[in-house]
Amino acid sequence: MGKHPKLDELDYLFEKGTDFQLSAALYREKTGAELPVGKSYLKNSSALAAWARDKGFYIQEIREKPVIERTVILKKKGKS
Repeated sequence: MGKHPKLDELDYLFEKGTDFQLSAALYREKTGAELPVGKSYLKNSSALAAWARDKGFYIQEIREKPVIERTVILKKKGKS
């Protein structure tokens, strides 16, 4: 079980009363916890989903982008 998110740190987004997007990085920065991994759980049963419902919002969609991780390989000079 992960850390419990401090969802009140997101209130400023909900208080605007407009649609918004929330990145995993911003969620982690503001709440101190990671977004749940399971899309269905995140959308329907997570603390964020419940918090959003209480604020008059709902999670419409969860977008995932592949992350490209760069790897740098270093070799000592003179070795093959």
